Amino acid sequence: MKSLLQKIIRTVWKLTLLVGVFCVATAAGTLGYFEFRAPEKACVTCHEIREPAARWATSSHRDINCKTCHGGTLGAARENLTRLVSHVRDKDHDKMGLNEAQVIAMNTVCGSCHEQEYAQWKASGHGVTYSAIFLNEKHNATEQIAGDCLRCHGMFFRGNVRDVVEPLDTKGPWKLKNEAMANHPVVPCLACHEVHAAGHTAMAARDASAKPQTALAEPAAAGHGSLYCRREGKHLAVGDLPVPTIVDHGRQVQVSTDPRQRLCVQCHAPNALGEAGTGDDRTPRGVHEGLSCAACHAGHAADARASCTQCHPRLSNCGLDVTAMDTTFRSLQSAHNIHSVACADCHASGVPEKKKKGSN
Repeated sequence: MKSLLQKIIRTVWKLTLLVGVFCVATAAGTLGYFEFRAPEKACVTCHEIREPAARWATSSHRDINCKTCHGGTLGAARENLTRLVSHVRDKDHDKMGLNEAQVIAMNTVCGSCHEQEYAQWKASGHGVTYSAIFLNEKHNATEQIAGDCLRCHGMFFRGNVRDVVEPLDTKGPWKLKNEAMANHPVVPCLACHEVHAAGHTAMAARDASAKPQTALAEPAAAGHGSLYCRREGKHLAVGDLPVPTIVDHGRQVQVSTDPRQRLCVQCHAPNALGEAGTGDDRTPRGVHEGLSCAACHAGHAADARASCTQCHPRLSNCGLDVTAMDTTFRSLQSAHNIHSVACADCHASGVPEKKKKGSN
């Protein structure tokens, strides 16, 4: 009887060992398959990946392996397991997308290649964090926090604004529901860029950008940008965004057709009536009407300090040094906002004629 029991135990151990070896070999084979096979032969074997993979194949990142952005083999295996669970649990299998934690992690990946752009973004107003936005006492006391805040600040957050900060009033004191979010960016790279968007590879884009550009010209890559729409849960190419209709006291303002302008105005937007200067609207009016945001604001830095000298005094009607003029360019306390200043704001008795060269 004892001998029979020992045989059974040995047999069970052998079967367990064989099953273990089989599982390890299968896992190793699977990991090796995804590690060494081309993405179109590995990742795309999951039918849910085919659509984003097809877009990647025509994108500016098509020469970059999936693992560079989405992690190595172990990370891919973890994501695949998560996707399998979601496939069984969820009814809607069409909404493939990164959650906010993955989007924030992608920022670092973006910075590993786009070092200059990443550094400029991080130092700019667009590199602002959850704590800086949602715990801003001056703003919160003036304007109550609302759900629409997440449309531009925290667009990848899965939840509503009540899950971000409390209380939702103008009295405070305010605190984040999850303190770990304090230093997370509210406008990450993917807010304005879709990695899988169609475009030229890095070398082709570099060749195009090498051509001389004027201050007011639209660069070859002007259409490279996408707005992430929180409501739709997907990116919208800037070329598909409409040119906004902005009015100034009933008069329709001339708005630049630069695709980048359409992207900016989605967040730097006027009220529901499209009235210039309301909300966070900064559509150029007055002497700058018709200019694109990008004519003055430099790329990811959004810095405009060096832009005025490109046009002034060379293209200025009055021929004065713009840095000495009484505008918000020189001082934020000025009553003359650089986005809307008009000649008549300073020349109340009438706008003088443009001086001719050589005249005193």
